[in-house]
Amino acid sequence: CELSNIDRLDTFEVACKQLLTDLSNFKNLISNRVQSLDDQEWLFDKGSTKVCSADESGRKKRCKVGVVYRLQVELSQVDAETIWEEFSRFWGDTTLNQIERVGINEELGRYQFIANNSLGDELTCDIYLPNEWNIPQLNMLGCVSARYRKVDVQEV
Repeated sequence: CELSNIDRLDTFEVACKQLLTDLSNFKNLISNRVQSLDDQEWLFDKGSTKVCSADESGRKKRCKVGVVYRLQVELSQVDAETIWEEFSRFWGDTTLNQIERVGINEELGRYQFIANNSLGDELTCDIYLPNEWNIPQLNMLGCVSARYRKVDVQEV
């Protein structure tokens, strides 16, 4: 294991803290930019940590899943476009800088934006506009891919 080249997000604890910080900052940013989101009570779930099977050295990687900010709110198409603009700009400047907009269901009022990286970390932002098929809402779901804890890396 080559430790001299450890990236700043190579340890589980650092990657989790970074995702939570970035997600909270993004939530605050869009809350300030989209009037419908201002002064709303967001639901937050810190997610759960899953432990992978031991590798050949006996060490176990961990991943973080189910980190969520969620809000039942009626947004407009203009709001969704504003969130997309902020999403692509904000996440493009983070470690989750591979940005995608999934447009296949937008005619149904369902928007999905994805930010991820080559390590497998991901954040999805789903917006459902009010209509007969949707419960209006905004959900942001993040996960941190499998990594060793700092203590496991230091043992090598």
